[in-house]
Amino acid sequence: MKKILLIEDNPNVLQNTSRMLQAEGYMVITANNGRQGLDMAQQQIPSLIICDIMMPEIDGYGVISALRNNPATTAIPFIFLSAKSDKTDFRQGMELGSDDYLTKPFTRDELLGAINAQFKKQEIINSYYKQELDNLRGNISKSLPHQLLFPAIEVMGLADILVKNYHAMEAHEVPDIGKRIRKAGRNMHEMVKKFLLYAELESTENNTEWMSQIRNSKTTFVDIEISSCARKIAEHYNRASDLVVEIKDETIQISDSYLNVIAKEIIDNGFKFSPEGTTVSVSGSSNQTEYCLCVTDRGQGIEPEQIATFGAYMKFEKKLYIQQGTGLGLAIAKRLIELHGGRLEIESIPYELTQVKVFLPIIKTA
Repeated sequence: MKKILLIEDNPNVLQNTSRMLQAEGYMVITANNGRQGLDMAQQQIPSLIICDIMMPEIDGYGVISALRNNPATTAIPFIFLSAKSDKTDFRQGMELGSDDYLTKPFTRDELLGAINAQFKKQEIINSYYKQELDNLRGNISKSLPHQLLFPAIEVMGLADILVKNYHAMEAHEVPDIGKRIRKAGRNMHEMVKKFLLYAELESTENNTEWMSQIRNSKTTFVDIEISSCARKIAEHYNRASDLVVEIKDETIQISDSYLNVIAKEIIDNGFKFSPEGTTVSVSGSSNQTEYCLCVTDRGQGIEPEQIATFGAYMKFEKKLYIQQGTGLGLAIAKRLIELHGGRLEIESIPYELTQVKVFLPIIKTA
């Protein structure tokens, strides 16, 4: 049963409209002022909102502005009801993100027609996203076997050598082959994890409960998290002396684990695509609303056309894997950043300098 939130300060209109919608089979929740309606919308996550404009405390314009800025409610269909029929009022409502606008008095057929139109539009949108998700699954099923093929061949080849020739090997050769098998296995494991994480992020994008949950996460010791991640990556590449870290602490709107995924991807790229002996700088600072994590390296860089292809499903196309890492990993980081209300900026001059900046919302503490 579809749930409709009706926000209206006129008790007669509220009661009559509520009864009309209930008679049509809708579940109706009501609020008699803008502030109460805003709270109910964020708590109940209705299927559609019908809202008056002229109300005490918070008017309809304030309600829709707040809802459109909240990722959990930004996509909820919204219909304005108002006695104001001036074109400027209509335009203001639409500019703020209203899906429809009915003037009072309105008829039963006008209201139901507007509601049905919004639900039909929502069905079309949902159908589109379902098709996109099906396309994503298809891309995964086609691409994953190819990406796992090479490390799998390496594992099988090395294992075959070990089985057939172990008796003729020197003592030191056996653990060496074992280490190479373990490294190839870890590469496969990391690749599968990336595919699964990206698929999860795409499939849960329209899950308002999940979106609300991740947006309410936070990291309090940003300096420790990022600095620790950077040091581990530098040590992995045997380049601890190339790392320069200058991270300021802040409380930001993302979980420790997702922050670690983002930091790992962009810092790892900095080391992977720059020569030993050149500096990889990792810095972090904040302003009133955002925290900026910046990674700068002086390696091979990223071509402008490669930066432009960091869109949704292109990450699974084979051509991006020629880059050995800047495809899916950076795509995952970009998706996580966007889902948390942030943004990713990349500036690169090939073979001179590459700077990757991550902007994430901060949480102001009292």
